[in-house]
Amino acid sequence: MRGLKHWFPHDVNLAQWQLIGILGTAEFARTALVVVLLPAFATGPLGLSLTVVGLMISAHYAMDTLFRSPAGWLVDRVGPKPVLLGGIVIEVLAVFGAMHAHAAITLFIFMGLLGVGTASHWPSVVTGTNRLTHADQRGTMMGAVFAGWIAGSGIGPVVVNFAIGNFGSDELAFIVLIAADLVALGLAFLVRDHRLVQGAARGERHPSLLSGLKVIWPLKSVLPGMFVQTMVLGLLLPLLQPLTHRVLHLDQVQYAVLLLGSGALTVLLLVPMGRVADRMGIKGPLIGGFWLAALALLGLSAVREFWLLVAVGVTLGLAYALILPSWNAFLARLIPSAQEGLLWGVFMTVEGLGMTVGPAVGARLFQLSIYAPFILAAAILTLMSVFYWLYPLPERRA
Repeated sequence: MRGLKHWFPHDVNLAQWQLIGILGTAEFARTALVVVLLPAFATGPLGLSLTVVGLMISAHYAMDTLFRSPAGWLVDRVGPKPVLLGGIVIEVLAVFGAMHAHAAITLFIFMGLLGVGTASHWPSVVTGTNRLTHADQRGTMMGAVFAGWIAGSGIGPVVVNFAIGNFGSDELAFIVLIAADLVALGLAFLVRDHRLVQGAARGERHPSLLSGLKVIWPLKSVLPGMFVQTMVLGLLLPLLQPLTHRVLHLDQVQYAVLLLGSGALTVLLLVPMGRVADRMGIKGPLIGGFWLAALALLGLSAVREFWLLVAVGVTLGLAYALILPSWNAFLARLIPSAQEGLLWGVFMTVEGLGMTVGPAVGARLFQLSIYAPFILAAAILTLMSVFYWLYPLPERRA
């Protein structure tokens, strides 16, 4: 047991675990609704087309991206807990409204409102956990935050798919999601730490949202990296289904094993790899993760045997377990504490834009050649590894 404890954060207080639980539970509800329940409900009882469903999902992510910077600005003014509470209340209202929607326009509005609520998740949780975490444990804690997020986002669609498939009830699925959001709301009410209910730099005049954005200019060199990282993920999102079924000819069981196996491995490795970043510095894990991800994506385009695909999935899981905590610990060291919430919101807005652009580019390239999106993604990750190998990564927080 001592060996295992060595890899996990020490001196972690209850509030940190509560924030991670809130993020995982709220993302459980959001991801399950967007990925599984919305398409089933809209195309089933409401009789809407998949095109309309796609527009609703786009509206949701557009509002989520648009409101992340304002949410981060509010975090700096009033603290992470009030912003997180307000966001989850909006999320509960949005899911309840979607459950009782009877027309496309009503459902469209509630999906957009859901994006406004979920925009509070990341700026609040990341700023809150950073406030409560010692500088030499940031990578480890970032790994724990991402593990909670991935676990919630992965379990939610599975649970809702089971509810719909075995009970044939959209209403039951909505009730499960509302219950999950209420659990997140209850956890947010229970958080007790004065650092989470106060703005940054108390005693100073808080800048306006627009004037506060000026602080981004010195950090402009990291913005392209944020954009292209998530664009690479976006490139691959629309390709998973056609690649696995039309090209690789995997059945549903093999597809589930591949996705769940690589996802579970990523969750298990995030905290230990964050600990590695804290111990040896962020440059080695970050660059190594980019190289591994590039190799895995090239393998994904070329490999056809199932067990070789499993090996590629394992490699990709390890790569992102190295990248995520290292990259976000790197960002945490760049951000001035007085505007931490705002800058996290801006950074996540840039990442959201990358995720918005990626699917359209990936789908178009896949039509031209099944190898093209994977080669492009691998080339981008390789260039990023070279750039950040040459880039002077900071060793302590600004």
